[in-house]
Amino acid sequence: MEKNQNQQEKALFFLILILYVFITIIGLPVDLIEPDATLYATISRTMIENSDIINLYSLGHDWLDKPHLPFWITALSFKIFGVSNWAYKLPAILTFFFGIWMTFKFAQKNYSTKVAYFAAIILAISTHSIISNFDVKAEPYLTAFIIASIYYFDRYLKKNTHKSFILACLFSGLAIMTKGIFSMIPIAAALGGELLLKRNWKQLFNPSWIFAFLLIFLIILPELIALYLQFDLHPEKVVFNKTGVSGIRFFFWDSQFGRFFNTAPIKGSGDIFFFFHTILWAFLPWGILFYIASFLKIKRNIPKIQISEEFYTLSGSVITIAIFSLSQFQLAHYTNIIFPFMAILVADFLLKLSSIYQKFQRSITCLFWFQNSSILIAIIILHYFLKPNFNSLIIPIIVFTIFILWEIYHSEISKTMNLFLISVVIFLVCYGYLFSHFYPTILPFQSGKNAASFINNNFDGKARLLDNRYHHFGFEFYLKTPLIRVDTLQIHQEKGKVFYLDKKELAILNRKNIDFQIIKEIPNFQVSKLSPQFLSESTRNQSLETRFLVMVTD
Repeated sequence: MEKNQNQQEKALFFLILILYVFITIIGLPVDLIEPDATLYATISRTMIENSDIINLYSLGHDWLDKPHLPFWITALSFKIFGVSNWAYKLPAILTFFFGIWMTFKFAQKNYSTKVAYFAAIILAISTHSIISNFDVKAEPYLTAFIIASIYYFDRYLKKNTHKSFILACLFSGLAIMTKGIFSMIPIAAALGGELLLKRNWKQLFNPSWIFAFLLIFLIILPELIALYLQFDLHPEKVVFNKTGVSGIRFFFWDSQFGRFFNTAPIKGSGDIFFFFHTILWAFLPWGILFYIASFLKIKRNIPKIQISEEFYTLSGSVITIAIFSLSQFQLAHYTNIIFPFMAILVADFLLKLSSIYQKFQRSITCLFWFQNSSILIAIIILHYFLKPNFNSLIIPIIVFTIFILWEIYHSEISKTMNLFLISVVIFLVCYGYLFSHFYPTILPFQSGKNAASFINNNFDGKARLLDNRYHHFGFEFYLKTPLIRVDTLQIHQEKGKVFYLDKKELAILNRKNIDFQIIKEIPNFQVSKLSPQFLSESTRNQSLETRFLVMVTD
């Protein structure tokens, strides 16, 4: 009976994996979301065009913000596959899949194979995991590198193998080269919590941590060298409106501690409760379960720590959330990097529902069905107001979803597994709707690609932008030929060239008495800042601004 049940569970996990991969593939060719994804894609494309992997450029100027590694990886993808939406997203998605595998392996080694399956699925279909694999920034890379580092550090502490130690340091270094030294916060929190709570003083004060520090420093040397060559070696460069900017200082301090204390050139406004309520939706449908699982894990280890349990996940997630909550620079996708820890905690809790936490089973069942009903109602309401064109890609998703639900209904799996898998399938079909209907409906209102396509077809090689650092990343990325920027004092020399402008930039041409002809007006909306007015088809036009393609005639 149990053997048959396990076989059925594995078969259902495999079917869900097929559906998940299919939905992920659907999102690959869909347009990039402005401004961040198109910014990062443009920087990587510029690397290829300039045959220069050292210097990062944006808007035609030196760019100092994020480390190089994601751009190197994306540039390599562009070099192999050509510049496209899917070539930009593919390496991040593959890296995230590796992160799912590392989450599975960690949970399998520290819990059981069943917890590992649960944790892998929970991580994969969390709302912001799905979004970040579509609107790619640094998070898919960082999530994978952090959990891989913890997995191999755990292997090293238990097996004392040099290979695990080197791999743990390698992935720590890759994490730093992806987002900076604050990437070490969840790694240090996870390791420190595990060793401190278990009073493993021998390992906590092991001299090998000195070697780990030195090895990680060696691994990040390519990043430090690139920063030195672009910035420290050229103090005359103007960065953040001043000269003498050190790229290495920015990497170690301003981009990390500077943001934390809000003293860096790039500032934010913090809310101590931001991440606590963000997790409720970013980690859907598991957000509430994460808080319950964390609370219960803490409770059952007070006053006496159970040595048989692991504490990487609890300390890595809770301490990181607490530290990030004190920061003045907060964004929703920052939570992604601890999703593997959170997924494992939730997986362990769900599988304990049928044993030590039976009293919660009814409440958790109600929670799941409330969330399932809510997301389906939300999609129906969204569809009613959005009025998207029908996309036939939704048909295989629905058909395969019905097949999986049929298999779940006729299986002999436990009630917890049944409820878990139904929720997973419901959220997956909703994600399928987003990639097949929602995003294809709203993304065409990003005028950058539309303007670039018009130029490519009619004025190839004649595209221009004003050299004023306005964010037209989508226009630049989707152009076939490299973009030329023009100083406002030289516009009159660009007769016959076509400029992509917003209303403020158009006013500049009028003030300078430049003769021009508007050859196309293009509606625009920044879809990263959605509004009810824009989402409703009946009021959408009222929310749009106009961008212009303008030919200089004299």
